[in-house]
Amino acid sequence: MIGLMLASAKSDIRNDGYVGMAYSKLNNHGLTLDKLFLKTMRTSKTGKLIEKNESISYREFYEGAVRIADSLHKELGENRTISVMDWNTIDSALLIFAIPLSGNILHPVDVRQPPAQIISSMKEARSTHLLYSGDFEKLALAISSSGLMKGEDVRESGKVIREYEHSSHEGNELPVLEEGRIASVLFSSGTTGKPKGVKYRHRDIVLTTWAMETNLSAFPGPARLTSTDTVFSLIPFFHLWSWGTIFISTLIGSNYILGGRFDPKSTAETIRKNEVTWMSMVPTMFNALTATEQNSLDHMKILIGGSAIPSGILNFASDHAIELTGIYGFTDGLAAGIGTSNTTDHFSRRNADAVNSITPLVFTDFGIEGENSELKFTAPWIPEGYFNLPEENAYRNGWFYPGDSAEFTEDGKIRIRDRIKDLIKSGGEFIPSELLEYYISGIGEILDVAVIGVHDDKWVERPVAIYRTKTGEPAQDKTIKSYLADLASKGIIKEWWIPDRFIMAENMPMTSTGKIDKKALRITVDKQ
Repeated sequence: MIGLMLASAKSDIRNDGYVGMAYSKLNNHGLTLDKLFLKTMRTSKTGKLIEKNESISYREFYEGAVRIADSLHKELGENRTISVMDWNTIDSALLIFAIPLSGNILHPVDVRQPPAQIISSMKEARSTHLLYSGDFEKLALAISSSGLMKGEDVRESGKVIREYEHSSHEGNELPVLEEGRIASVLFSSGTTGKPKGVKYRHRDIVLTTWAMETNLSAFPGPARLTSTDTVFSLIPFFHLWSWGTIFISTLIGSNYILGGRFDPKSTAETIRKNEVTWMSMVPTMFNALTATEQNSLDHMKILIGGSAIPSGILNFASDHAIELTGIYGFTDGLAAGIGTSNTTDHFSRRNADAVNSITPLVFTDFGIEGENSELKFTAPWIPEGYFNLPEENAYRNGWFYPGDSAEFTEDGKIRIRDRIKDLIKSGGEFIPSELLEYYISGIGEILDVAVIGVHDDKWVERPVAIYRTKTGEPAQDKTIKSYLADLASKGIIKEWWIPDRFIMAENMPMTSTGKIDKKALRITVDKQ
């Protein structure tokens, strides 16, 4: 155990000659989460965390997280799993650091899951306490009523944080943490079945953060991220801690905007108000923003991923001077690749190069095997397996198999062909649905599209395209078919890949992470 040295309000000259303000020191060993603050705390001109009209410096953020960690440890001890239900707020950002630093385990709850699934995941994570924001009071009451935990262990996070921040800490102690200590548990979105649970150590998170920022700053390409940027991630904290952006921004000291629940109109206003320069989002968020306010992302730098990036987004980005780079990753393996590009003389080609093929992160390795060209991935942060589904075989011999069909490019990048489960087997050969989606989305009136395989007595499966338009009016089937036929005549796609049907949809079913839910679409189309 180590006593907590509280911050002093006076200038402090250390043995290394650095002059600055003293701050709480934690004698943790190795790559623990507090190490992400070290450079930022030694720099006088760093950014802030901003939520609406409230802002705090990284020094205040760090000290707040330490005080909360101290109180949590004093009250709860160690090795408990604490679930958190909130949108992207300063309070939830504080808990993302405070809970692991207290010697406990963070479980960011996917609040878009059905209540029964949330309770099931909390049970499997062995959660003993819940901290929730006011938006989730009804859901918290349901969890309290379920008998999963005691009523007094379900508390509103804002009240708890204010209580902890104003409590006395002199003489309290925090545990000395090793980098191998579990910091967080995460669950996949469950689009292919039951959500799968994984555990990540402090070391895993720090190494991935380091690798991501290396790809985003050390190599050429669009959407490079530096400490002078103002970062606004639209990815919720419950999805890979907002793709790790809270950790990256802490490491480099950039301004970090917290926008709460995603809403296109308020997001556009937040971008203008805070002069945002760098964002992360999934394609459906990009389309929602630009459909609400066409110029809302002009000149922005954007990290985009979560699903294949349609050609319509690439075309729009080129017309609006938006820099795009792709990210490839998963809940069960964290980040694996981020796009780079050596192209400098053509804006649209540079974007396409950084989105359509992904550069492996430093410290990672990849391989391809089998008739479906299945991708396998390994890195120092790969979990040993799913803690709630040990029978799943996605982790084998030190490799993680994410279920994607892929190929290597001549320059060593990775091009994802399709999800293996989404490949459409027709007449003994495979049709890549993502490639068809990429080209169909380039038709001007198409907002978004999903291509799925449906049963066919002769060919086993045939492709069907479900789409939405920007105007809400159906597209002409002959227009889409003519466009695809022209691509086939040029050898870009094969003629027999062209979908048999094109179905207009008013709304697309979405997963909790903002992807089009193809499983739900298959069920709907099969019933027709």
